[in-house]
Amino acid sequence: MNQNKIIAAVVAVLAALIAIYVAAAPYITVHQIKSAAKAHDSVALSQHIDFDSVRISLKEQLNAKFARELGQDPDMHNNPFALLGMALAGVVVDKAVDVYVSPSGVTQLMEGRKPQAEREPEQADGNAPHSAERKPLADASMGYQSLNRFVVKAPDDKGRETQFWLSRRGLDWKLTQIVLPMD
Repeated sequence: MNQNKIIAAVVAVLAALIAIYVAAAPYITVHQIKSAAKAHDSVALSQHIDFDSVRISLKEQLNAKFARELGQDPDMHNNPFALLGMALAGVVVDKAVDVYVSPSGVTQLMEGRKPQAEREPEQADGNAPHSAERKPLADASMGYQSLNRFVVKAPDDKGRETQFWLSRRGLDWKLTQIVLPMD
């Protein structure tokens, strides 16, 4: 009988530890992302990002923004420049997404900056030089949206929020979507 109580107690403790880990896992992942971004460690940062999902989400957002902006022109169908702009929007969006969906671009977004293509030479450790203006995810708020979605909201200097959506992948979490402020 005492042996059954000991086994039940051990099982209860293990279940509690697993529950604590499952609840804390996205916070741990965000900490790892912040640390990798702060250190400009693109390899460590890449381990926490599903680049394909992020690329798709950003492409959809930027294409929708271009369509809205071009659609607001009442003379769009009569304006050859508007039609040319619409034709070139896909190329512009692809270039912007390439800059945003990189370890450097994600880090710049986390610092509240608009991503810019790195033009400076790489350092000996393979990481591009960086500015120490802001820490990644400074002043960010975070929390569960659902059991499988965790959202980190990071303001930029103008008070606009970029959202970083993490999704559960088994017991791990990955950054799967970045929602840009579209004002």
